[in-house]
Formats: sequence, C-alpha cells, structure tokens
Amino acid sequence: GGLHYSDAKAVSNEGENLSVSGAGGIHLGAQMKVPFDKNLYFIPQMQYAYKNFTVEYNNTDTASIQMKLHYLEIPLLLEYTLVKENKGFFFQFGPSISVAIAGNETITGKTGSTQDKPIKFAFNAYGRMEANLVANAGYQFNPYMQLTLGYAHGLGSIVDGDLGPQITPRMFTASLHYWPAKRKK
Repeated sequence: GGLHYSDAKAVSNEGENLSVSGAGGIHLGAQMKVPFDKNLYFIPQMQYAYKNFTVEYNNTDTASIQMKLHYLEIPLLLEYTLVKENKGFFFQFGPSISVAIAGNETITGKTGSTQDKPIKFAFNAYGRMEANLVANAGYQFNPYMQLTLGYAHGLGSIVDGDLGPQITPRMFTASLHYWPAKRKK
C-alpha cells in the first residue's frame, strides 16, 4: 500500500492544452513474486487506487471539473533485482490495466456555482478501462520489507467519444511492501 500523486495531460477538442491540478490519493493491494531466472521475476498485482485531479477549462461555461475516481488496477510487471542477502535495489517495468469502479465529479461554473454528480461511464462519456505503462525503482531492506517509488503513464484518454476533451492520467507513487515470512515445512 501507499500514497500517490495523480494528475493528467488534458487537451480540449480544439487542441488547446488545459491546465490540470493534481492531488494525492491512496492505493492498497496484493502481489506475488514468480521467479524466472536468477535476477528476473514476474510480479502480478491487484490493487485498489483512488485518483483525484482537477481540469481547468478556458473557453466554456465550465471553469473546472474535479474528478474523483476509484479503480481496480492489475499491473503485470517484470522485476530485475540486484538484491543480495535480502538487501538491495530492484527495478520493475510493465503494463497495467485499470477498471473504473466508481467516480464523482464536481463541476464549477464560471459564475462559481458547483454541481456534484456521479461520473457516467458510457461509450460517449467516460470510459471504464484505462491502460498504463508502469516503471518502478525500489529498495529491499530485509526479507519482509521493501520501498518502491514509481511512475504510471496513461496510454489513452479516459474520456470516450469525440465530444469531450482528451484526458490522459499519470501517477507518481510511493509504496511500502510487506512480504510474509516463509513457513517452515
């Protein structure tokens, strides 16, 4: 589990870059470590992530939209490790698929009025699926604990259809991992 900072790259229908204010969030999940070779592992994960950011609009009646999104994420990473005697650095890279569970948006108008509503997931609204590339670097302190710092970059817009802006999320993460002790036979 850990903390992250999420924001996005946003472009209007007219091709204008929109300003985005990022915010903090949390993630929590489970993972496995499957050995391939001496220093190479497959690390499948499943985690919950809460992402939160605000897109500022320039030429519409809308001043901003704050998006609060809940995702189930499935990163499928390869790990190259330099760990010796249960201490050392490791590096991870791979794809991640995210499925939106729920979301809420707060729309602020140019006059300052606000409206809260659930995010609509549909073909011509927000998409439920998100694909990312993930890169992590970490340090293992002992057989049970490791710290990972990472970056996830969205591969496409979370807005479906041609009428809305293109919003591509990205996330900087800090995670603490606990590996349970191996049981003796």
